[in-house]
Amino acid sequence: MENSWIIALYFSGIAACLGVATALKLKVKLFQKHLMPTSMLAGMIGFFALQIARYVFGWLDEEMLRKIQHELGYLVSHLMAVGFIALALKDRNKKKNTDIVNTGYAIVKTYMVQGILGFGISLLLVKFFYPDMFPPLGMLLPLGFAQGPGQAVNIGIKWEESGFTDGANIGLAIANLGFVWALIGGVPFLNFLLKRVYKSQKKYSVHEVKDFEPEKDTRRTISVPKSMHIDDLTIQLLLIGSAYLVTYLVIRGISVILTPLGSFGETVSEMLWGFNFVMGTVVALAARGVIDRLRVKRIMRHKYADNYLLQRISSASFDFMITASLAAVSLSVLRTNLVPILIITTAGALFTMVYCYYLCRWIYKDEQLEHIVALYGTWTGTITTGIALLREIDPYSKSRVPENLVLGSGFAIFVGFPLMFILALPIHGFKHNQPIFYFWAFVAMIAMDILMTLLLYLNRPGRKKEAKAK
Repeated sequence: MENSWIIALYFSGIAACLGVATALKLKVKLFQKHLMPTSMLAGMIGFFALQIARYVFGWLDEEMLRKIQHELGYLVSHLMAVGFIALALKDRNKKKNTDIVNTGYAIVKTYMVQGILGFGISLLLVKFFYPDMFPPLGMLLPLGFAQGPGQAVNIGIKWEESGFTDGANIGLAIANLGFVWALIGGVPFLNFLLKRVYKSQKKYSVHEVKDFEPEKDTRRTISVPKSMHIDDLTIQLLLIGSAYLVTYLVIRGISVILTPLGSFGETVSEMLWGFNFVMGTVVALAARGVIDRLRVKRIMRHKYADNYLLQRISSASFDFMITASLAAVSLSVLRTNLVPILIITTAGALFTMVYCYYLCRWIYKDEQLEHIVALYGTWTGTITTGIALLREIDPYSKSRVPENLVLGSGFAIFVGFPLMFILALPIHGFKHNQPIFYFWAFVAMIAMDILMTLLLYLNRPGRKKEAKAK
């Protein structure tokens, strides 16, 4: 009977951490002065609570602690998928925006350059310092940084099946060090840009804003007849749950097709489960398209998706995901792999800072500073972290950057679809002791990076005017 409470206990524990963190943010000036999302503070509370329960009071043995951390990892992956599905189901303005498209290309390009950097460093570490280290470990850099803890956990879990011990926890450690770099490195980076580069831009501070207006949505998108006797929130959960069920069936079907195709097909099949949020987003966007078509044809008369509620579900999912991801970090795993992880993440963060600065100045004509700050926070943490940094200079969300981030991420899912096949290359090489696949992984990432760079060049604002002037 006690085991039946496990899901409820995880939910309650994460909720309790979020409650304590919210109280601290409201009452303690130290937390008010420093830029830190409440969910990240909650995750730190959960992490220390588990360590105290294990090492101070002895309420948990090592096996039980590892089990809790592993199960929290699974929870992170599903919460990430739910969050993205909810965003994909939203009705949105279909007006073409060049910045959204360019943001999508830039996100995929960032996956590639971070992957090249991280994988290259990990191979050098294996060659000269850590011969027993898992060679593709550095590939977790773009998964933990640019894609966030959910994806890092997903792939880490799948890599554990290929011989990567504690893959999920190492992925979480990389992702959470990304959060640290986003917040601790992001604010000084912002101040540097304001003092040295964008001197004329007025500096705002989120701490100057005493009270934010409650978020309102006067354009409710739901129109369900009361005769249905069903709550609006229930309908949104129905849509999300249905999309996630279809996602499971699609991944299962593709896996059945790929598995008989040899060892590489089997490796790709295993990787697919780590991309549940990608598949979920594709399914949700397809569902959104079908709904829109049915409404145009007047077959469906009522609007069942509500943008406001879907956004709330998505935000809550990401809050719970970030909290669970930090709480799930294993102290013993982090201690064992600390030096390689610190080398990879430090190099990745510093490179991303410089890379983000020059890339954004190249591809964005307007709101360059806002894009630099938000994308740096996103490419080291999550979209939530990026928006938290953005609020330092745009506390009232007057810029179009948040929209570019969310919609650009959705576009990147389609453009970056080959990533799951690229990630399978080094794993296949490791499983079958064929290092040549490491080389092909580099070739694939470089080729993909060149393609994204070309697409960005062709789609860059003002390029046509420059060409005509010549």
